[in-house]
Amino acid sequence: MRFVWPILASLFVATLSSGARAASERVSVSVRQARLARGVYVAPVRGGGHKKLTLEPTLQATAERLLAKARPHEGAIVLSDVRTGKILAWASRGGGDVVATPMAPSASVFKVVTAAALLESRRVSPATRQCYAGGEHGIEAEDLHDDRSRDDRCTTLGDALGHSVNLVFARMALKHLKPADLRETAEQLGIGAEIPIDIRVPRSQLRIPEDELGFGRAAAGFWNGKMSALSALFLMHTIANKGERVPLTLLDDDEHPEFELGRAVRVSTANTLVRMLEVTTRSGTSAKVFHDEDGRKVFPGMNVAGKTGTLIGGKPTRMFSWFAGFAPSRHPRVAISVMLANDVKWWTKGNAVAREMLEAYFEHEKARR
Repeated sequence: MRFVWPILASLFVATLSSGARAASERVSVSVRQARLARGVYVAPVRGGGHKKLTLEPTLQATAERLLAKARPHEGAIVLSDVRTGKILAWASRGGGDVVATPMAPSASVFKVVTAAALLESRRVSPATRQCYAGGEHGIEAEDLHDDRSRDDRCTTLGDALGHSVNLVFARMALKHLKPADLRETAEQLGIGAEIPIDIRVPRSQLRIPEDELGFGRAAAGFWNGKMSALSALFLMHTIANKGERVPLTLLDDDEHPEFELGRAVRVSTANTLVRMLEVTTRSGTSAKVFHDEDGRKVFPGMNVAGKTGTLIGGKPTRMFSWFAGFAPSRHPRVAISVMLANDVKWWTKGNAVAREMLEAYFEHEKARR
């Protein structure tokens, strides 16, 4: 199922410093205590000393401002350069480092993993149709199987991702996947497994039940563990890199850990996912946010790939709002992950914050040129 890394990626690994730290020896950096010194962010290291970070000052300041304006109880914005893996912004709100901490349910962002596993199985395509009834707010046992007497709506897998149709993913997963398939794909994409980054971060928590109802709910993104904003970023970072597991870098130095990388999904799967993720901002759950009042695209001449996720629950009760994606979708330069843990009555949502952050990134790039 897994492919050998192409030549360029192998060369990248081969040119890592001979003194590279092993992945198990990554340092613990207090990113939330980072300070700007002579135009460079510097953060304390557990055990003593400081490390320079790759954060871009203008983008970091924008991310912190947008989080403050969004007013979540907890929130995170993390931004990476798709081509180099460098982290450009890493902003948290609330207790602890919300970017790295797996504190929120993956919600419908996990549908990207299910879609990837389905495409990798070669049993379905974006054009595969699935009919359904219900499932908008939850999935019950009676919803799991085709029922011609009840199923009054039909859609394709390609459109179901962008419109986040729960039962399409639950039913297709039950028809074509096993829990082990979903678990393996999730881990390859950075959920429930080690993220290749040069600082120490906890793994996201992944739970894929073996029972039919639990598995169907997990495939649709219902309470199947907890994910960090960094894991959602790596998921999109990998798809943007045509399925390659390219390491992320936060430390601005010459030493990098060595990781087992390789391919997470086939190039064809990644390319198909890009087209499916474009539906989100073109006509799906983020269409309104990525168009103005007259229906014009916020980013003329550019498509944005992304996935939203919304889930209410936890103690205390939060409305978790996600957006993860990359742009431009066909020739990606930047990947983004935003998570907001709001009250049920919210001030703004993750997709609106992500759009503003992407606007700031492209304005910054234009100014640099």
